[in-house]
Amino acid sequence: MYSNVKKSILFVVIFLVICSFSIHAQIRLEGYLESVFGTKYESDSFHWNVWDPDFRVEFRLYANPIANSEAYVKFYGDKWNEHGQMTDHAEAILAEAHLSYRQEVNGRGFNAVLFSRENNHYWTDGSLLNVLNTGSVNNDGNGQGVRFDLWEPLGGSATYVFSDFSQGDSDDIHLVRLRQNLFKNKFRTGMFYQRKNYGIGDKDSYNEVFAFDEHAEIGNYQINFEMAFSSVPSEQEIKDTLKYYRDQSNEYFKDGDYISGLREFFKGNVAAKMEFRGFRIGTPNIGYWFINPGVWTYGKCYRNYMGENKSDEYGIWVNSYYFVPQRAITFTLNYWQRKKLEGEVYSTGVSLDPVTNLYTEAYIEFVNGFKGKIYYNKKDEVWHGKEYKHNDFFVELSVENRLAKLLTQFKIKDIGETWEKQIAGIECAVNLSDRWRAFARGLVVNDRVGSRMSFFGELQYRIGGNSELYLQYGPSWYGGYGLVNDDSFVSGGRMQDEIRVVFKAWF
Repeated sequence: MYSNVKKSILFVVIFLVICSFSIHAQIRLEGYLESVFGTKYESDSFHWNVWDPDFRVEFRLYANPIANSEAYVKFYGDKWNEHGQMTDHAEAILAEAHLSYRQEVNGRGFNAVLFSRENNHYWTDGSLLNVLNTGSVNNDGNGQGVRFDLWEPLGGSATYVFSDFSQGDSDDIHLVRLRQNLFKNKFRTGMFYQRKNYGIGDKDSYNEVFAFDEHAEIGNYQINFEMAFSSVPSEQEIKDTLKYYRDQSNEYFKDGDYISGLREFFKGNVAAKMEFRGFRIGTPNIGYWFINPGVWTYGKCYRNYMGENKSDEYGIWVNSYYFVPQRAITFTLNYWQRKKLEGEVYSTGVSLDPVTNLYTEAYIEFVNGFKGKIYYNKKDEVWHGKEYKHNDFFVELSVENRLAKLLTQFKIKDIGETWEKQIAGIECAVNLSDRWRAFARGLVVNDRVGSRMSFFGELQYRIGGNSELYLQYGPSWYGGYGLVNDDSFVSGGRMQDEIRVVFKAWF
């Protein structure tokens, strides 16, 4: 109830702001309508079961109350309540909204946004350690807050985001990002500060991450480095372990054993990653093989609940690729390995649980729009002291032109293992005319248990410039995320007999 009140308040505030300037503002209203009628073959006892028609109406309101400002609200009608039950009357649900203002003079400027349930405002910029993951800080799309961006002509900029979790545990998020470019962007430096306050209100109930990153270009070479420190005072076990490693590190430093001191230091609440780019071997005649190595470490006490939350591992990687001169052929050879920082004791003995991965790929572009790719991925890992092998073989052939698109894939997953699977997939789209389009997707997987298949077919009719009609058969979601690499089907999905008629319109 409290979260719904907060969302309603923000909706009313933004709506009143739009209305208050409506006399002088240019307002644009857009909308979207989707209706789905379907039937599903449930069982032999009652055969085809027609489900209740599903209607979705969505409205988007845009306005510019004053110069350099924008107001936006999107809402939709919904007859389903928070308990998954259909009600008698549809209610207007706030989908997303924002109110923004931007100003810039002589290269100096700022942008301010008040937002609700919009995910794009959490993003800052790339990070080697992935210290920020928008999916971990947006409260499953229900967050609301403010964002400020500032910049100046000498290459400096800053971002601050505050967000309140309007649903769930009422946590708060603070995100700060500072950047500075120097020497015509040859050197870039930056800083992240992130804090997640838990809703229980205890002063020690938070997760905090501080990180700094450096980027330098020297001729054709590039060096990227990032280091992060985390804090979780509410987790006593981590605090005790961190104190132990800090004491050990200080003792080694006092004795002059700096190598051991650094080793213990990086076992604490520290994460670091470094990569080098620009190394190459070859000549213009035979082509160049580009080699990009890197190294990383995540301490045993490092915790980041706002981004990539890895801990207790270190590793290296080498990414490389080769362009064949005067041929549309690319070879890729990548290798990485990782281990635990300290050995773990299992029933099988002490193990660092090492993992190694070797990836080889050849990509070729033929004439008339044909493209091919083949790869072999070899992964060996030790988990809790037990060895596992995961070797995958993949081949793909595709062609696309103005009239049609065809994609075929075949994959053998976990070659030679008990759980080996062979997966084949095909997608085909044909433009039958300016208004008619046909699409089909098929998947087949075979393992030691048996074979499974899935088929999805769709006939699309473009009624006009702003409306479309679809006739669909089968599950549309299987294979939609990588075809044979879609684990939702490979891991156990099965064909479902469904027929749907879908109407979509924009206005």
